Amino acid sequence: MSLGVPGVSGDVPGVSVDVPGFPGVSGDVPRCPRGLWVVPGGPGGLWVVPGVSVDVPGGPSRCPPPPVQQPPELTEQPPEQLVVFPSDDVTLKCAATGEPPVEFRWTREDRPFSGDLPGVSVSPGGGTLVINASVAGQLQGRFRCAATNALGTALSRESRVIAESETQKIPLKHPKITPKTPQKYPKNPPQNIPLGTAAVPPKIYWLNSQIVHIAQDARVSMGQDGFLYFANAQVGDTSPDYICHAHYLGPRTIIQKEPLDLRVAPSNSVQSRRPRLVVPRDPHPTHVALRGETLVLECIAEGLPTPWISWRRLNGPLPPGRAVLDNFNKTLRLRAVTEADDGEYECTAENGQGSARRSHGVTVEAAPYWVRRPRSAVFGPGETARLDCEVGGKPRPRISWSLNGIPLDELPDSGRRSLRDGALVLSRLEPNDSLVAQCEATNSHGRLLANAFVYVVELPVQILTPDGERYAAVENQTVILHCRTFGAPAPAVEWLTPTLEPALQDDRAFGFTNGSLRLGPVLRGDSGVFTCRAHNAHSNGSVSARLRVHAATRIAVPPQSVTAKKGESVTFSCGATFDPGLEPRGLLWLRDGTPVTESPDSDKFSVAGDSLTVAAVDYGDQGRFRCRAWTPLDAAEAEAELRVVGRPGPVRDLQLQELGERRIQLSWTPGEEHNSPVEKFVVEQEEGIFSPGRFQEVLTVPGSQPKARLVLSPYGSYRFRVLAVNGYGRGEPSAASAAISTDPAAPERYPMGVKGEGNETNNLVITWQPLSPGDWNAPQLRYRVQWRPLEPEGGPWAEATVESPPFVVRDTPTFSPFKIRVQALNDAGKGPEPPEVVGYSGEDLPLVYPENVGVEVLNSSSVLITWTLEGSTSRLRGHLRGYRVLYWRDGWVGERSRRHALPPATPEPPPQPGVLTVPGQASEALLGGLQPWSRYRLSVRVFNGRGAGPPSAEIHFHTPEGVPGPPEELRVERLGDTALGLEWRRPRLPNGVLSGYLDWEHWEGSLGLGPERISFPPGTLNTTLARLEPRGRYRLELRARTRHGPGEPLVRLGSLAPEPVLPVLGTIDFGEVGEDFTVLRWTLAQPQANIEFEVEYMSKTTEEPWRSSGRANSSLGRYRLGDLRPGTSYRVQFVGRNHSGERVAFWESEVQTNGTMLPRPAGGFATEGWFIGFVSAAVLLLLLLLILCFIKRSKGGKYSVKDKEDTQVDSEARPMKDETFGEYRDGEEKASGSSGRSLGAAGAALGSDDSLAGYGGSADVQFNEDGSFIGQYSGTRGTAAGSSGPASPSAAAPLD
Repeated sequence: MSLGVPGVSGDVPGVSVDVPGFPGVSGDVPRCPRGLWVVPGGPGGLWVVPGVSVDVPGGPSRCPPPPVQQPPELTEQPPEQLVVFPSDDVTLKCAATGEPPVEFRWTREDRPFSGDLPGVSVSPGGGTLVINASVAGQLQGRFRCAATNALGTALSRESRVIAESETQKIPLKHPKITPKTPQKYPKNPPQNIPLGTAAVPPKIYWLNSQIVHIAQDARVSMGQDGFLYFANAQVGDTSPDYICHAHYLGPRTIIQKEPLDLRVAPSNSVQSRRPRLVVPRDPHPTHVALRGETLVLECIAEGLPTPWISWRRLNGPLPPGRAVLDNFNKTLRLRAVTEADDGEYECTAENGQGSARRSHGVTVEAAPYWVRRPRSAVFGPGETARLDCEVGGKPRPRISWSLNGIPLDELPDSGRRSLRDGALVLSRLEPNDSLVAQCEATNSHGRLLANAFVYVVELPVQILTPDGERYAAVENQTVILHCRTFGAPAPAVEWLTPTLEPALQDDRAFGFTNGSLRLGPVLRGDSGVFTCRAHNAHSNGSVSARLRVHAATRIAVPPQSVTAKKGESVTFSCGATFDPGLEPRGLLWLRDGTPVTESPDSDKFSVAGDSLTVAAVDYGDQGRFRCRAWTPLDAAEAEAELRVVGRPGPVRDLQLQELGERRIQLSWTPGEEHNSPVEKFVVEQEEGIFSPGRFQEVLTVPGSQPKARLVLSPYGSYRFRVLAVNGYGRGEPSAASAAISTDPAAPERYPMGVKGEGNETNNLVITWQPLSPGDWNAPQLRYRVQWRPLEPEGGPWAEATVESPPFVVRDTPTFSPFKIRVQALNDAGKGPEPPEVVGYSGEDLPLVYPENVGVEVLNSSSVLITWTLEGSTSRLRGHLRGYRVLYWRDGWVGERSRRHALPPATPEPPPQPGVLTVPGQASEALLGGLQPWSRYRLSVRVFNGRGAGPPSAEIHFHTPEGVPGPPEELRVERLGDTALGLEWRRPRLPNGVLSGYLDWEHWEGSLGLGPERISFPPGTLNTTLARLEPRGRYRLELRARTRHGPGEPLVRLGSLAPEPVLPVLGTIDFGEVGEDFTVLRWTLAQPQANIEFEVEYMSKTTEEPWRSSGRANSSLGRYRLGDLRPGTSYRVQFVGRNHSGERVAFWESEVQTNGTMLPRPAGGFATEGWFIGFVSAAVLLLLLLLILCFIKRSKGGKYSVKDKEDTQVDSEARPMKDETFGEYRDGEEKASGSSGRSLGAAGAALGSDDSLAGYGGSADVQFNEDGSFIGQYSGTRGTAAGSSGPASPSAAAPLD
C-alpha cells in the first residue's frame, strides 16, 4: 500500500495486514506500535487505519506519526424488536470504532440505564447489554445505545424488548350445530373456534385424534383467524374429534385443546340457497397495508351448493406476478405491496342460486424509508458541510436532527448551523468542529435513524488515480475519465483536452464533484491525451489520461419476427459490422435474456455463422430471440419474436355445480390459446348407462364464456369434458368431470315417423322411429300402439303394447283408411299424447284402365299422348302412383306388304316394348326419341303401390320422314395416278324415302381449288372419280337425302400419291456359304409385290463401317452377297425406307465364310478335328429342322398378288362388291422363328399414315404404289410398310 505522504515511509514486502472493519484494505506493510493514519477512500472519503505504514519516496522507513483521531462509528446495533421467553436472557448488541477509544452507555425509556443493576451487565471493552432471564420480565421497554469519544457521539436505533409470560391460553367454544342433511346448512352462521393472541401469533392446525389433518376444500376451510368454516353441513362431517392445535414457534411448543364433537343428522327437507358472506363481517371492511409487506384479504361464504369465490380489482387489474389466490380462492395475497396497490378489491361468491359481493378498501401506507441518507465526510477548515436527510413514508415522517445525541433545538445557536429543505448545513468549519450528527424520522409505523460524522482536518493534495490511464470507447458512447483526489480542503480539479484547452468549454463535457470528467457522445476525433490538474491551499498535482475512440458495432441485417406452426423449423439471421481494431468480438443469441447454446444431446438449437435455427418448434420455444454483436467496449442488439401457433391447450379446473333438479352449470379455466384466440368451447357429454365411453358434442359456447348450463335427461349417469377451438382446430379435451346421476321419469317425447301401410291386401303394418335410449328416461321402454277405422268417426280405439316396431294389424279390408297413434311409456309413467296420423291397409292391383287415349304427332321423333281416368276411385284399390305408357316399333313405313308376302320360316319372339313412366295424377305425356318414318303402337296402364292395372286399347300411329343417317360404309381405292374408286352402302337408318346421294369433293393440293358437289341417283352404290390431280389428296363427304333434307356425312380421305413401304418378310436364312460369298433366302409373311431394299454388311474382325452390297427385290426371295474374305465373320443387315423416306434397318444377323480360319493358340480342344466335326454336324442338323418348320408354317390359302391383279377389270365398267374387301385377312402376320428378327413389329410401326380416322371416318384406308387397296392385304391398320424403290413392273395400269 502506498499513500504518497511526504516525509513518511515504511513498506516492508512480504508481510500482509488485514484492517479489521475495513474490507479490502490490506498491504505488504510491517506491524507498527499503536498508531493511526488517514487512508482515503472510506465511506466519507476517509478511513483511519491502525498499524499501517506508508511509502514516501526518498524517506526513511519508519512507522506513522502519532495516531489521528476518528469519530465514533457504529458497527453493530440491537434489533428493532426482541421477543424473549421466560427461559431466555436478553442480549442487546452494540459495537463501534473510533479514536480515542469509544465509551458506551444505554438508555431505557429515554432515561439512563445502568449496567450495575442486579441481573444486568455490559460486556467488558464493548457495549453489549445482557439482562438475566430472571429480571427480563421486569425490564421490558425501549432501549438505545450511545457510543462516545472526544470527536462526538453516535446513537443506535431504538430497540423494543418484549418478554413473553407463560404460553397464552386458547379459549374454545363448542359449536352449536343443528343437524341437517349434507345439502342443508344450519340456521346459525358457520361454526368456528376462536383462539387467543400473543406477541408472536401461533400457527393453527385442525387435526383429529389420529393426528390426521382435517381435509379442507371449497366447502370446509380454515380462515385467517384460525376458525374452521363449513359452507354447508353434510352427514359426512359428523365426527367427535375436531381438535385445534396451536404451534408457538418461539418456545417450540404445541398446545392441543379438547376435542370438539360435531353431529349432522340427515333430513329430507333440503333446499338450495344463495351465498352469504360470513367473512368479513364488516359490510365494507378497510385495510391498511404497509409498503413492502404482504396484504391478505379474505372472503368466506356459506350457501348450497357450495359457493365459488372470485376476485377483481375495481380500479384496475390485479397486480400481475404479485397477486396470489390461496385457500380455494378465499384468500387474496398481494406480495411486496406498493403505493400503486391502493384501491378497492371485490370478492364475489356464486352458486346456482345467486351471488354475494363484498368490497375491501385498501389504503397503502409506509414506515419511514430512506430516499437520501446523510453521508460521513472529511472537510478542511473553512469549507461548508451539507448533510442531506430525505425520507419517504405515509403518514409523512417527522424529521429531527441531533448533534452528538443532543437534539438540535436544545443546543445554543452558533450562527453557523442551518436547516435547508431538511438538510443540515454547517458553514465555515473550524478544526474543532468535528462531530457526529443524527437524523431520525418517525411516523405511526416506525422510526429510522442514521449517523453521519463531520471530520475537519488539513491534508495536502493527493491524486489517487494512476497517471497514464488508458480509456477506450466507441463513437456515440459516453466516457468518464477519472481523477480521484484527496486533500483538505478538498482540491479543485481542472481538465484539459489534447489541445490543452479547458475541457468544460465543450457542451458535451461535465465535471463531477469527485473530479471525474464525463464526455459524450464521443466522436472519432476525440482520441488523444487528456490532462487532470488538482490543487488546494497546500499543494497541487496532475495526471494524464489517454482516450481512444473506435467505430461502433452495428447490426446491419436484424432478425425478423416469425409466426410458425408447431413442429416447423425456424431460422433467424443476423448480420453485424465491427471495428477491425476491437478484439475479441462475436455474435451471441439470447432467448428471453438467456444465452442460447448448442447441446450435443439435442438438436433443438443450432448456430451456423450468423444464423440460429430452432428445429421442430413447440409452444415452450416461443419468446423473444435477441441477437447481440459484442466487443469489449460495446454491443449492438436486435430482437425478433417467435410466436408458435397451433390448436389450443386443454381447459383446466372443470367444475360441475348443481343448479336444481336436472340442471347443472359447468365452469372452467381456459387453457393456453397458443397465440390464436379461442373462438368457441365445445362441451361433450358421456352417458354412462346406455353409451359408456362415448363422448358426444352437446353444446357450443362462445370463446369469451368459460361456462355453460345444461339440462339433463332423467335416468342417466353423465360426465362432461370441454375442449377449446381456435383458428387452427380443436384442442385436446379436458379431464372428465365427476359423474352425476339423475332419477327415472316418464318419457318426455313421443315417437316420430309414425306410418301405417299394408304389405298384404288384408293387413296394416304400423311403423315408427324408436326413441333413442337417451330418451327412455328409464331402464326399459314400451310403446302403446292404438288404431281405429277412419269411418265411422268416433269409433273405439284398439290398442296393443309392444317393445319395438313394427306392429301388424291383420284381417283388414283392402286399402281402408285408419287413424293411428303411438305413445311411449315406461315404469315411471306415460309420455306425452302423440298426434294422430292416417294410414291405409294393404293395396291390390287396380281394376281401372285409362280411356280416351289419343296421340298427337309433334315431329318425326316425338308425340304427345293424352288419356282420361274415369270411374270410381275405389277401383284403384290403392294410392295412385302414376301411369305407364308401353309402345312398340313395328317397322318402317311401307314395308308391311313385303313382310306379309314372305313370312319367316320360324316365328321371331315378340319385341320388348319401350316403357315411359309418368308419376302422379297426369293426363298427358310427351314421348320422345322415336325413329322417323316408323310404324308404332302403344297402350297406357295405371299403377299403384301393388302394381299396374289392365292396359288401355292399343293406338297405332306412324312418324313422318326425317333426316337420314350417314351411309353405313364408304370405301376408297386408288385406281391409278389420276383416278379413285368409291363404293358405299345404304344408311342403316334411312328415316324416309331416299331421294339420292350427295358427294362433296375437296381437293387439298397446291392449286387451292374449291369444293365440288356431285349428285347420284338413289340406287347408285359406287362410282369412279377420274382425271384427278396426280399425287393429290382429297377429302370426300358422302350424304344421304330424303324429302326432309340431307343427313350427316360420312367422311373419308383419298390419296393418289404412292407410299413407300418396308417388306414384311417371314423366314430369312443363309442358303449357301462359300469362301467369298453367301446366299440369303427369305419368304414373304404377306403378299407384297416388288418391294426393294438394300443389303449391307461389315466385318466383325476389323474396324470398318457398313458397306452396301446392292439392292434386293422382295418378290425374288433370294440375294447373293459377294466380295467377302474367306474365313471371316460378317454382320449382315437389310435396310429399307419407311413412309417418311427415312432409312430403317429391319433385319440383322451374322455369317462366317468358309476357307482359311484365323490361327488359334495351340493345345486347345477347339482346334481338334473331332470337335470341329461335331459342331458342324450339330449346326447343319439345327438348320435343317428350322427350314422344315418354316416351310410347314408358310403353307396356307395364300396366292400370288400378281394373280389377283390379273383378274382386275376396269372399275368404271363394274361396281365394287363387298366380297372384294378383306380377302387376304387370314391372320398370318406372326413373328418369325428364323435367325433374323421378326418384321411384324417393324411393319406395324412403319405403316402408312393416310388413315381417314382423323376426319371422323370409320375404317382405315391406305394405298400401295401400284394403286391396289391395302385393306386387301393387311389385317390391321398400319401393318403395311413402304419402300423407296421403283414400282413393281407387274402392277396394273390405273383407270382413267
